[in-house]
Amino acid sequence: MSRPRIGLTLDVDEAGLAYRLPRAYAEAVAAAGGLPMPLIHQAALAAELLDLCDGLVVTGGAFDLPPELYGEPRRPACGPSRPERTAFELELVRLALARDLPLLGVCGGMQLLAVARGGSLYQDLAADLGLSGHEQPHPKDAPSHPVQVEAGTLLAGLVGTGPLLVNSTHHQAVRAPGRGVFVSAVAPDGVVEAIELPARRFALGVQWHPEAVARHEPRHAAIYAGLVVAATRGAR
Repeated sequence: MSRPRIGLTLDVDEAGLAYRLPRAYAEAVAAAGGLPMPLIHQAALAAELLDLCDGLVVTGGAFDLPPELYGEPRRPACGPSRPERTAFELELVRLALARDLPLLGVCGGMQLLAVARGGSLYQDLAADLGLSGHEQPHPKDAPSHPVQVEAGTLLAGLVGTGPLLVNSTHHQAVRAPGRGVFVSAVAPDGVVEAIELPARRFALGVQWHPEAVARHEPRHAAIYAGLVVAATRGAR
């Protein structure tokens, strides 16, 4: 049987001239048995690109979602955005959910999943909640704090329940998860670290980077494995 095709969203360089994808994403998909497929930023082609995929990973990046997407004015602590990428990824997420296509949102991809379901974000954890400790220094792949995984969730079925050490690099976080979205992991300070949609076959968002931290904590590899298994069941 051929490998299920897993679409991976891309970042762009500062000049907007070249696409970029950290190797860890593609390698995690390949190690889990999937075929990584990069997806260019073309919102008008989102449906056709998704037709080629059996699963989807919305990757993270060093930018913020426009707060206008969740009905708030931009405040000074909100960082720069990438409108073209966000518009494309938002269309992909909405289509994937409508098709019940297996979906994994990583870091900013998790935040986009919440916003796509009508949720909202804290624009800056320090400014909004007085919290720090979620933007770790290098090395970025090393775990920096635990999260508590909720029993009975999709995430718990993959990595187990109870504490899980994660790597964390974000200054924004999910405030309201959105319609039909369940919080499946939280940090000790109460910050939402994972969400999922129980009504979908596989729709999971994690605030950390399992593709990078798996070398320190092998349990994280099960997240990509779970996505690939779900995509295999629906593969054409």
